[in-house]
Amino acid sequence: MELSMIFFVLYAAIVLAIGIVSSRKETEEDFMIAERKVEGAQVAATMSAGMFDGATLAIYIAYVYQYGFSAIWIFVGACIGLLLLKKYAWRIKQKADELKVYSMPEYFFRVLGKRNGMMFSAILILEFFLLLVVNLIISSKILSAIFPVSYAVSAAIGGLIVASYLVLAGFKAVVRTDFFQLVVAFLMSVTVALFLFNKTTIPTSELNLGAMGAGNILGFLILAGFGAMISPDLWQRTFATRDERNLRRGLNYAVIILLALGVVISVIGLSTKVFFPNILPEDALIVGFSQLLPFGLKEFGLVLLYAVALSSSDTMTFTLSSIVTRDLKNYTRRYSEGSMRKMTRLSLVAFIACAVAVAIFYQDILALGFSFASLNLMLFPVVFGSLYWKLKEEAVFWSLVLGFGSVLVMFVAGVLTPETAVISLPVALVSLVVFQKTFGRGKEVAI
Repeated sequence: MELSMIFFVLYAAIVLAIGIVSSRKETEEDFMIAERKVEGAQVAATMSAGMFDGATLAIYIAYVYQYGFSAIWIFVGACIGLLLLKKYAWRIKQKADELKVYSMPEYFFRVLGKRNGMMFSAILILEFFLLLVVNLIISSKILSAIFPVSYAVSAAIGGLIVASYLVLAGFKAVVRTDFFQLVVAFLMSVTVALFLFNKTTIPTSELNLGAMGAGNILGFLILAGFGAMISPDLWQRTFATRDERNLRRGLNYAVIILLALGVVISVIGLSTKVFFPNILPEDALIVGFSQLLPFGLKEFGLVLLYAVALSSSDTMTFTLSSIVTRDLKNYTRRYSEGSMRKMTRLSLVAFIACAVAVAIFYQDILALGFSFASLNLMLFPVVFGSLYWKLKEEAVFWSLVLGFGSVLVMFVAGVLTPETAVISLPVALVSLVVFQKTFGRGKEVAI
């Protein structure tokens, strides 16, 4: 207990210190987009951290537990998505700098029209709020496993930690804590995996790459691949990068980092399955760390696991807050550029408070996770299409509306799985093509 407290206090002190140091002599541009000067290892770290959060970790280990090493296709899909993003990233970055935008919805507000910009905002606010809730659920369960505190108190503590350094330094804090938390993730994963690998004999049957089935494999490749390419937080990180060289190199290194993490984390999931073959897959993450590790390594590993689970909560929160801030700036005349920090701070505190409340009362991480992925996927036809063709505003609008409707129906019906979550993609694509032809000479927009 005392050792766990020491590790936990040390972690909280480090992220708070990062927030304090990052806030010194900070401008509005610093707070909102790190002055668009992120470079070096920070680019690879922040891109990787954006793809490796508590939700990804928990869902991935659950699928490793169910299907063995075949679950690695999730990380393969994510890497394909990063490489696809790299193909267009510099072009997107140049346009963002030209338009002086700070978020994906603001980007598409400028190029796809006001109504479509509002639709992007509404969808992405819901999407990232769901992901924020998932990360808070996972981190709260981990903290409850470390200390004898209730789940509700654990959720409040996690929200308070994230809010503390975000209020201080905004997006600059996100980038700098991403670097720290990626180091934490590697340290935790490699240490725990090496220990378990030496203690466990993994059956060769668990190494079958096709065990997940063609449907699940294709579903994850599409969800992770297309989803990564159009992920709003990765676009925001793209906007913040200094230049083309740093951007391309950072994405290349992020691919290598993610694949390495996927292999290492697989060892943890497979070891958990060997020792605890009858637990619920969604419990495999916490059971593996809390039941398989010896004294010292267990306390160290759980606190580092908590740090990883909480790591992307800051990104989700800041993405949500910046969308609201920029929408208020673009859609009303009451707010100036000089009030961005104040508005963003108020909205990020409000989002964290709401997410903590939802996380306390609703804890189905798989349903929330697949809802997020499906919402993200439905944006792909419009985002990708706008890179090549002149899209009509009406066609874009109805593609977004019908795509969202398909996700809502699946969520209410309780049928969201890796295979069904991809349905939003053809719905949005067919709608875009049909209405693109239907609306004749409607107003066209392109990047």
